[in-house]
Amino acid sequence: MQMIELLVKLKIPDVTALTAAAALRRRMGYGEVLKELTRADYYALHLQTDSQQSALALAEELAESTNLFVNPNKHTYELRGPGEKVKPTSEDGVWPVEVLVTDAEGTEATEIQQALKERLGYAEQVAGVEQGTLWIMKVAAADLATARQIAEEMAVTKARDEGLLVNPHFQAWEIL
Repeated sequence: MQMIELLVKLKIPDVTALTAAAALRRRMGYGEVLKELTRADYYALHLQTDSQQSALALAEELAESTNLFVNPNKHTYELRGPGEKVKPTSEDGVWPVEVLVTDAEGTEATEIQQALKERLGYAEQVAGVEQGTLWIMKVAAADLATARQIAEEMAVTKARDEGLLVNPHFQAWEIL
């Protein structure tokens, strides 16, 4: 079994990410630290294929041929296999940090799985689908560990003025 990550972003400006970035910068004091904030719909596709190459081809087919993940009029997408994520490197002291937010009860995208297996005929090829939101931050910090710590502070809500992107009462998160 192969796992492919499918990241789906809007072609137009994402007002949710822009609003969150404005709140983090202006209301929560991260104006000098948060350089950029974007988000993507995240899907982990667990595919029954013989090779990584065939898994990527199947994931591309699912993204382009079904209407379950991507609307080509308003979305772009990116596919990533295991190990394809580049280790974050600093650009003049700015580090990219990804925060994956999922439902704490389980990240299974049951409606999507059901449609793929029953309605669209991918029952033999799709073992599972997980769903979440991927927040991509560019954080000014001395090193990657500090950038990851700051990203977690910005993301995880602890009080009215601490954290914004994750509600720990019903969501799980992972700093990638």
